[in-house]
Amino acid sequence: MRIIVDGYNLIRQSASLSRIEGWDVEAGRRELVKRLSDYQRRKRHQIMVVFDAAEGVYSSPRQERMQGVSVTFSKRGETADEVIKRLAATGRESVVVVTSDQELAGFAERQGATAIRAEDFERRMMGYGGVSEKEDEIEEGHLVHKKKGKAKRLPKAHRRREAKLHQL
Repeated sequence: MRIIVDGYNLIRQSASLSRIEGWDVEAGRRELVKRLSDYQRRKRHQIMVVFDAAEGVYSSPRQERMQGVSVTFSKRGETADEVIKRLAATGRESVVVVTSDQELAGFAERQGATAIRAEDFERRMMGYGGVSEKEDEIEEGHLVHKKKGKAKRLPKAHRRREAKLHQL
Protein backbone atom coordinates (compact mmCIF):
# COMPACT_ATOMS: atom_id res chain seq x y z
CA MET A 1 0.00 0.00 0.00
CA ARG A 2 1.18 3.51 -0.81
CA ILE A 3 0.22 6.34 1.54
CA ILE A 4 0.35 9.91 0.21
CA VAL A 5 0.24 12.56 2.94
CA ASP A 6 -0.85 16.17 2.45
CA GLY A 7 2.02 17.44 4.63
CA TYR A 8 0.97 20.91 5.74
CA ASN A 9 -2.65 19.77 6.08
CA LEU A 10 -1.66 17.05 8.54
CA ILE A 11 0.66 19.39 10.44
CA ARG A 12 -2.07 22.01 10.82
CA GLN A 13 -4.70 19.47 11.89
CA SER A 14 -2.43 18.13 14.64
CA ALA A 15 -2.23 20.07 17.91
CA SER A 16 1.34 19.00 18.66
CA LEU A 17 2.71 19.40 15.13
CA SER A 18 1.06 22.79 14.59
CA ARG A 19 2.58 23.99 17.86
CA ILE A 20 6.04 22.94 16.67
CA GLU A 21 5.43 24.52 13.25
CA GLY A 22 4.43 27.75 15.01
CA TRP A 23 7.97 28.01 16.38
CA ASP A 24 9.76 26.83 13.25
CA VAL A 25 8.24 25.59 9.95
CA GLU A 26 11.25 23.38 9.19
CA ALA A 27 11.06 21.80 12.66
CA GLY A 28 7.38 21.01 12.05
CA ARG A 29 8.21 19.26 8.78
CA ARG A 30 11.10 17.33 10.36
CA GLU A 31 8.88 16.14 13.24
CA LEU A 32 6.17 14.99 10.82
CA VAL A 33 8.74 13.07 8.76
CA LYS A 34 10.13 11.49 11.95
CA ARG A 35 6.64 10.31 12.99
CA LEU A 36 5.89 9.00 9.50
CA SER A 37 9.23 7.18 9.47
CA ASP A 38 8.45 5.49 12.81
CA TYR A 39 5.02 4.49 11.46
CA GLN A 40 6.56 3.19 8.23
CA ARG A 41 8.98 0.98 10.18
CA ARG A 42 6.07 -0.54 12.13
CA LYS A 43 3.63 -1.02 9.25
CA ARG A 44 5.93 -1.44 6.23
CA HIS A 45 3.82 0.83 4.00
CA GLN A 46 5.40 3.03 1.34
CA ILE A 47 4.91 6.65 2.48
CA MET A 48 5.23 9.88 0.53
CA VAL A 49 4.61 13.29 2.08
CA VAL A 50 3.93 16.25 -0.22
CA PHE A 51 4.53 19.90 0.71
CA ASP A 52 3.98 23.16 -1.14
CA ALA A 53 7.44 24.45 -2.10
CA ALA A 54 8.60 27.43 -0.10
CA GLU A 55 8.49 30.52 -2.31
CA GLY A 56 7.99 28.32 -5.38
CA VAL A 57 11.71 28.30 -6.15
CA TYR A 58 11.83 24.93 -7.95
CA SER A 59 11.01 24.67 -11.65
CA SER A 60 10.20 20.97 -11.23
CA PRO A 61 9.00 19.00 -8.20
CA ARG A 62 11.87 18.36 -5.77
CA GLN A 63 12.05 14.90 -4.23
CA GLU A 64 14.28 13.58 -1.50
CA ARG A 65 14.33 10.76 1.02
CA MET A 66 14.38 11.58 4.70
CA GLN A 67 14.52 8.77 7.26
CA GLY A 68 13.11 6.35 4.67
CA VAL A 69 10.13 8.58 3.79
CA SER A 70 9.80 10.08 0.33
CA VAL A 71 9.44 13.88 0.66
CA THR A 72 8.20 15.89 -2.33
CA PHE A 73 7.99 19.67 -2.70
CA SER A 74 5.77 21.02 -5.48
CA LYS A 75 7.30 23.03 -8.31
CA ARG A 76 6.86 26.76 -8.89
CA GLY A 77 3.25 27.56 -9.81
CA GLU A 78 1.93 24.21 -8.61
CA THR A 79 0.29 23.35 -5.30
CA ALA A 80 0.81 20.23 -3.22
CA ASP A 81 -2.85 19.40 -3.91
CA GLU A 82 -2.13 19.25 -7.65
CA VAL A 83 0.82 16.91 -7.06
CA ILE A 84 -1.31 14.69 -4.81
CA LYS A 85 -4.12 14.61 -7.39
CA ARG A 86 -1.68 13.49 -10.08
CA LEU A 87 -0.28 10.76 -7.81
CA ALA A 88 -3.75 9.59 -6.75
CA ALA A 89 -4.88 9.39 -10.38
CA THR A 90 -1.91 7.22 -11.37
CA GLY A 91 -1.92 4.98 -8.28
CA ARG A 92 -5.69 4.59 -7.98
CA GLU A 93 -6.67 1.58 -5.83
CA SER A 94 -3.23 1.04 -4.32
CA VAL A 95 -3.18 4.57 -2.82
CA VAL A 96 -4.42 6.01 0.47
CA VAL A 97 -4.51 9.83 0.58
CA VAL A 98 -4.21 11.49 3.98
CA THR A 99 -5.91 14.89 3.99
CA SER A 100 -8.74 16.79 5.65
CA ASP A 101 -9.26 18.84 2.49
CA GLN A 102 -12.70 17.66 1.34
CA GLU A 103 -12.17 18.63 -2.30
CA LEU A 104 -8.88 16.73 -2.48
CA ALA A 105 -10.31 13.70 -0.64
CA GLY A 106 -13.31 13.64 -2.97
CA PHE A 107 -11.09 13.78 -6.04
CA ALA A 108 -8.90 10.94 -4.72
CA GLU A 109 -11.91 8.73 -4.05
CA ARG A 110 -13.38 9.43 -7.50
CA GLN A 111 -10.06 8.17 -8.93
CA GLY A 112 -10.38 4.91 -6.97
CA ALA A 113 -7.98 5.81 -4.15
CA THR A 114 -8.98 5.77 -0.50
CA ALA A 115 -8.97 8.99 1.53
CA ILE A 116 -8.64 9.31 5.30
CA ARG A 117 -8.90 12.48 7.36
CA ALA A 118 -5.63 13.80 8.77
CA GLU A 119 -6.88 13.59 12.37
CA ASP A 120 -7.94 9.95 11.96
CA PHE A 121 -4.64 9.01 10.36
CA GLU A 122 -2.68 10.77 13.12
CA ARG A 123 -4.51 8.69 15.76
CA ARG A 124 -3.67 5.50 13.89
CA MET A 125 -0.08 6.64 13.31
CA MET A 126 0.42 7.38 16.99
CA GLY A 127 -0.95 3.95 17.88
CA TYR A 128 -4.19 4.79 19.62
CA GLY A 129 -6.76 4.74 16.87
CA GLY A 130 -8.61 2.23 14.81
CA VAL A 131 -9.79 0.11 17.71
CA SER A 132 -12.54 -2.16 16.50
CA GLU A 133 -15.89 -2.09 18.19
CA LYS A 134 -16.53 -5.04 20.46
CA GLU A 135 -19.72 -7.01 20.17
CA ASP A 136 -19.74 -7.75 23.89
CA GLU A 137 -20.17 -5.27 26.68
CA ILE A 138 -19.72 -5.49 30.40
CA GLU A 139 -22.89 -4.53 32.18
CA GLU A 140 -23.01 -4.45 35.98
CA GLY A 141 -19.99 -6.77 36.22
CA HIS A 142 -21.38 -9.37 33.79
CA LEU A 143 -20.39 -10.02 30.23
CA VAL A 144 -23.41 -9.38 28.02
CA HIS A 145 -23.45 -10.57 24.42
CA LYS A 146 -25.14 -8.16 22.07
CA LYS A 147 -27.58 -9.82 19.74
CA LYS A 148 -26.92 -9.20 16.11
CA GLY A 149 -29.66 -8.28 13.71
CA LYS A 150 -30.14 -9.55 10.22
CA ALA A 151 -26.83 -9.77 8.39
CA LYS A 152 -26.33 -7.01 5.83
CA ARG A 153 -23.48 -7.06 3.42
CA LEU A 154 -21.92 -3.69 2.65
CA PRO A 155 -21.29 -2.64 -0.95
CA LYS A 156 -18.05 -3.97 -2.44
CA ALA A 157 -16.47 -0.49 -2.72
CA HIS A 158 -17.18 0.15 0.96
CA ARG A 159 -15.72 -3.24 1.97
CA ARG A 160 -12.53 -2.51 -0.04
CA ARG A 161 -12.17 0.92 1.59
CA GLU A 162 -12.60 -0.55 5.07
CA ALA A 163 -10.05 -3.28 4.31
CA LYS A 164 -7.47 -0.65 3.29
CA LEU A 165 -8.12 1.48 6.35
CA HIS A 166 -7.89 -1.60 8.56
CA GLN A 167 -4.33 -2.12 7.28
CA LEU A 168 -3.34 1.34 8.52
